[in-house]
Amino acid sequence: MGHGSKPLSYYGLVSGSRVSLLVVEPTPIQVFLRNEKGQTNAYDIDPDETVQSFKSKVYAREKVPVDQQRLVYQSRDMTQGKLTDYGVKAFGTIELALRLRGG
Repeated sequence: MGHGSKPLSYYGLVSGSRVSLLVVEPTPIQVFLRNEKGQTNAYDIDPDETVQSFKSKVYAREKVPVDQQRLVYQSRDMTQGKLTDYGVKAFGTIELALRLRGG
């Protein structure tokens, strides 16, 4: 059954029928992060992962505070939303630049 507008009876379901729901988790994909030193590391991500969640993973591995990270994918600054909002695909490379603090 999809997102169509057909009645359940179209699929042979009648009163008292039992329906099971199968929830399939997205398959993780691998992306690469190139840091400011030119080093590249692989990250396993959920395709629907948020930019903020990915920044937390980057902090854990690269030790760059989240507020100092500037992530760029295909010339687009990744500021909010999901990684897929920016077209991130398996084996894509995300660039990590540092935000310099003014003073």
